[in-house]
Amino acid sequence: MLEVTSFGSTPDGFEASAYTLSTEHTRARISDFGATLLGMEVPGRDGTTADVVLGFASVEGYAGVNGSCYGGVIGPMANRTDRAEVPVDGTVYHLLGNDGPNGENNLHSDLMRGLHKRAWETSYDEASNTLSLSCSLADGELGLPGNRTFTASYRLSEPEEGVSELALTFDCTTDAKTCVNMTSHTYVNLAGHDAGSVLDQVATIDADTFLPLREDSVSEGVVEDVEGTPFDFRSPKALGRDIDADCEQLRRARGYDHCLCVRDYEPDAAPRHAMRLEDPASGRALDILITMPGAHLYTGNWCDDAEGVKDGASYRPRDGVAFEPEFYPDFPHHPEWDQPVCEPGRPYAQTIVYRFSTI
Repeated sequence: MLEVTSFGSTPDGFEASAYTLSTEHTRARISDFGATLLGMEVPGRDGTTADVVLGFASVEGYAGVNGSCYGGVIGPMANRTDRAEVPVDGTVYHLLGNDGPNGENNLHSDLMRGLHKRAWETSYDEASNTLSLSCSLADGELGLPGNRTFTASYRLSEPEEGVSELALTFDCTTDAKTCVNMTSHTYVNLAGHDAGSVLDQVATIDADTFLPLREDSVSEGVVEDVEGTPFDFRSPKALGRDIDADCEQLRRARGYDHCLCVRDYEPDAAPRHAMRLEDPASGRALDILITMPGAHLYTGNWCDDAEGVKDGASYRPRDGVAFEPEFYPDFPHHPEWDQPVCEPGRPYAQTIVYRFSTI
């Protein structure tokens, strides 16, 4: 079932809408501004429903600075790119320099004009309870080649008793070879978006290795074992257990802000399990399945929002956790890593599945 309501106006006059997908026990709210996941209402152990996704009360918050990129679809290039350069078949394309100590690197394509800051067109398929949103970029727009059309499709279902599933599928088609690395920048707090710290929530991540960062937060370009490090989540562990450990990588990022290499990646395979998050207090659990090689674990280390937040809440550092499925950051400079190339006849297609249940 779909419900459509007004979500306010952006400074350039776009009248945004909020689309609510519903099942018997669950509601997901999505905006046509940024294809943004606005909220996810799911029951806890005692049946009490809470919105577990951090975000703003209206489109004005998302259209503003929104430095935390709450809920947005990020692209065409997620994460950090060294020197803001993307080589494609021997030609170097230049993204916006917007990150790093001298502004020489790139973060999330363009923080004010990327896909999460665009108006998307929508369509709804009632039979599958799927909201599809599309957005186009012209050749050279945001620095990359190809006339590109991006699609983000949200499908809400209850595949079995006690389980609610939100599947998010990304697609991109192009008329010229290009690079695409989309992700969802959704933050969750299973106790409720306004419940404060997530550090007591317990994570299990299917990753044996991770990518360490340079001082400027760009990937060092090496893959390291998680064994013996704070990045070992192979067994259930509270997010806060090691977050303040004496570790240079954690110091550089003020906590977790790293790509974990999710095991068993195969191109074009079905979504595989990547992470489980549990909140012992509410009994809510979230399993995330992905098709990408890795996922960026970010504990909201820089979150600081008190104006315009849903329900009059305030978000502080570590009040939410983002798990952003992706191809490895700065992949254009590391041809030995999997390359998300999109070209005519070879579209980009990836999926994230958020599976909610209780413990």
